Amino acid sequence: MPESLSGFGLGGAKGRYVSLCALYLFIYYGFGAFAPLITQYYESIHLTGTQIGLISAVAPIVSIVAQPMWGMICDRYQIRKTVLILTLIITGLVGLLFTGVSSFVYVFLLYILLSFFQSAVVPISDSLALGYANGHGIQFGDIRLWGAIGFALAAFITGLLVEQWGPHVLFYSFCLAFLIAILFLRKVPEEVTEASRFRVSMLAGIRNLARIPRFALFLISSFCMMGSVNANNIWFSLFYQDIGGTIAGIGLAFLLFAGSEAPFMKLAGYIVRRWGLELTLLLSAIFCTMRWFWYSSAPSTTAVIAMFFVQGISVGFYLATAAQFVRENTPASLQVTALAIFFSVGGGLGSMFCNLVAGWIKDSFSVLAIYLFFGIITAIGIIPLLMIKFGRWKQISPDEEVQASQ
Repeated sequence: MPESLSGFGLGGAKGRYVSLCALYLFIYYGFGAFAPLITQYYESIHLTGTQIGLISAVAPIVSIVAQPMWGMICDRYQIRKTVLILTLIITGLVGLLFTGVSSFVYVFLLYILLSFFQSAVVPISDSLALGYANGHGIQFGDIRLWGAIGFALAAFITGLLVEQWGPHVLFYSFCLAFLIAILFLRKVPEEVTEASRFRVSMLAGIRNLARIPRFALFLISSFCMMGSVNANNIWFSLFYQDIGGTIAGIGLAFLLFAGSEAPFMKLAGYIVRRWGLELTLLLSAIFCTMRWFWYSSAPSTTAVIAMFFVQGISVGFYLATAAQFVRENTPASLQVTALAIFFSVGGGLGSMFCNLVAGWIKDSFSVLAIYLFFGIITAIGIIPLLMIKFGRWKQISPDEEVQASQ
């Protein structure tokens, strides 16, 4: 059978690109079915705000350990696709187990297990996509935007299903999306450069990355920025209902929010080429800060929906450029590890901190006060980005920067 007709009818360079986009579509469809609506499941089994905060903090805590481990395994043995297939299967199946539990203890333990395997999915898929984009002259944002589309569709469709059939539907959608993603992963190429064949120990790799000032500052910013963005996925449904919205409205909101990310990810490529990664990241953080402060003022649901594009500017710009910044500012031999550490600090430590504080704020004050906190923490994250853009650290080769510090 000719290559152009093999697999899903996707062959050659075009087929591999389409498969990579489809991989992102279904991975993030799974995330979109889970994250925006998981709070409805928590509410259905009568968990408190503090318990929700503790469970939401589990994934970040686990990822702090697990993501660097997965990254080092992939960098050392060059088995990214194998690890990604394994973790997609196990994560999806563990998700189904939530349908059989209803107590805080069992949910907490299942979330630890799910988080351990799920923590490998984003950094490994981003590493595959970045390698392909770099080797074929494609902007990473052009691939990543399909994740935004998948997330948007899942939040809307699953929101309607949850309203009709109950919150357990989200776990079936989550598992099915991950299993479908594996079918397309088979056609995704694994770009391996000579530099990425170097063998490094875990501790040596982390020490080398810590010697790069621009990367270290970016980790501080990601703690604040990604922490609040990821926590918003958990707390938005309660916020939206608090200001008068419905469950179906939550799905519509996420459809518009996540859907707006795709065109802005495309626009991010133009802005990066014209003004650079640093300015694009700064714009993202500034708009994100303004958004959280505005939410804390209790706007109407109509206004929140009407201003849906603010998520595209803030989150879309960030998602399209953050991984690219990590890739361009770390040695080639440590890029899966660098991405894993980046997600561990931002999606891990940052999300853990924001979710724990948000849970306490909900029980002690109000849902609106959560967004005041998000605004403050994100504003703090602007400072290291300003230091990267206007500070004394000139951008040299990451490998040269590591060698110079030794």
